[in-house]
Amino acid sequence: MSKGFAAGPYYNQAGDGSNYLCLPAEPQFKTVLNGFNAQNADARISGVQYGLWNDAVNLNNPFENTNTGGVDILEQSAPCAVCLAEARSALVMIPARTECPSGWTTEYGGYLMSECHGIVHGERYRSTYLRWDEAPEIASGGVANQKQATVYPVEVECGTLPCSVYPNGSEMTCTVCTK
Repeated sequence: MSKGFAAGPYYNQAGDGSNYLCLPAEPQFKTVLNGFNAQNADARISGVQYGLWNDAVNLNNPFENTNTGGVDILEQSAPCAVCLAEARSALVMIPARTECPSGWTTEYGGYLMSECHGIVHGERYRSTYLRWDEAPEIASGGVANQKQATVYPVEVECGTLPCSVYPNGSEMTCTVCTK
């Protein structure tokens, strides 16, 4: 397993990538030029922070806060991990499930996360869906509330999806399975 820092596109900028990455805790660089490109024509990546609230008005945090030492994770830096499932040849993430199919092994379960829906911080751009463990942690070394890349729980909007099985506002679970 390799641990590092969750990183992704800046929340209100076009360009850059649309996917999130797990950057290693000990990066290796080749050429390092001082500062950003003078004409702002470069692409950028920034650390991910949590967009989760626990107050009575803005409750959107479905996670267990067992790994945070009692610290509220709102706007805190997010870590990541890349895991190896030895002797298994298939890996699948199944959204809207908390259990793996019969014959599969559950590696972990949690929730889908992504950039927020609508215009909250300014213009919005598409991002990928992320699998997030149900007991998130806080990355050490980052500075809170940087408003760079922010992830939020993904909620269901029914209509085209049948409301009888996908109720509006339900936080989308997921499970990672191997075989």
